[in-house]
Amino acid sequence: MSSPSELQVLIARTAEEVRAIQELRYRVLVEGMGRNVAFADREAKRVDDPSDRGALHIYLTHSGRTAAAVRVIAGSLADMPALARERLPMGEFSALVDPTVSLTEHLVVDPDVPDSRMTRLLMSAAYKIATAKKSVFDFTHATASEIALLERLGYRRLGNSFEDESGGMRTPMVLPTGDLGHMAQVKSPYQSIARTIDHDADAVSWFRRTFPDAVDSAHPAAMDEEAFWSMLTRKLNQVPHHGVPLLVGLEFRDACSFLKLATVVGCVENEKIVAKGDVGNELYVLLSGAVEVRDGTRRVASFGRGAIFGEMAYLNAAPRTADVIATEPSELLILTQDTMQKAMDRMPAVAARILHNLSLILVERLHETTTRYVKSSNQQAAA
Repeated sequence: MSSPSELQVLIARTAEEVRAIQELRYRVLVEGMGRNVAFADREAKRVDDPSDRGALHIYLTHSGRTAAAVRVIAGSLADMPALARERLPMGEFSALVDPTVSLTEHLVVDPDVPDSRMTRLLMSAAYKIATAKKSVFDFTHATASEIALLERLGYRRLGNSFEDESGGMRTPMVLPTGDLGHMAQVKSPYQSIARTIDHDADAVSWFRRTFPDAVDSAHPAAMDEEAFWSMLTRKLNQVPHHGVPLLVGLEFRDACSFLKLATVVGCVENEKIVAKGDVGNELYVLLSGAVEVRDGTRRVASFGRGAIFGEMAYLNAAPRTADVIATEPSELLILTQDTMQKAMDRMPAVAARILHNLSLILVERLHETTTRYVKSSNQQAAA
């Protein structure tokens, strides 16, 4: 891990600094992840979003190199970019009298820089700037792999997921910047900053009254092991290490410790969970409801409670091969490669068992696919 002197959190003051951030976006999102990002300039090799002009750019250097960045836009609801107002549930906040809000987005971290502190440092700096601008609600949107991180900072999911220009699915999230009680529950690193700032308690109370589902939704980071296990048992209608093939053979404590690294999200009927062509590294466990896997209009497969999907992208961060749509209101447990890496570091025996179970699931699915293929080939030959 880097020494503190190698990391610096800075605010971009010059066009050259902003350009370095835009080049980082291109390097990570386009060249590294293969995304078809809006406003990508392939000749200049940078992602130049028009909304960059009115934003504050925070970036982090590692040994002098731009290694992570995020942008913050603060002001009234009308000051937010039109696309953000369209996709995020900002209109629901117009019931308040001209609130000051902020938008924290375009978080990008160089995966080649091995320092786990970067995202926390960068987002804490963004929170400090947003609250200095008197923002009472900070909006953002997250990939499935980012939801757990943002929940641990204090953000809550609010609204349905949307598909961005690159085909990736994003989840709207919002942080009442003065909700110290919730920050304490999830052990947010924002707490130490929040305690030094005067907050609008009425805005927090309004949020709690107006969005009870978001307030009451399951946050693994805010639950102890017993409560979390009890919640999963209710959702699955059986104990998780019996109802989820991925957890077979694990003891209660081991399974719970592993699952606490994950996150839980809900989705409505017909909501798209995974988009074909999206690059992701998430694996999903269906806690309740049902989903269909579709390739265009063709139904490929369907899954019910306890099933897993997304396992191939989980292993190799490959583009998704089909859409996955919720066919009824559903809840999902999301595991990422980061989840597995943490498990391998903290509990290697548990991680080994999980990977063994995953290999058995993949073998079974390969066998099913091969059987269907052979049957179809035989039918065609007979015809």
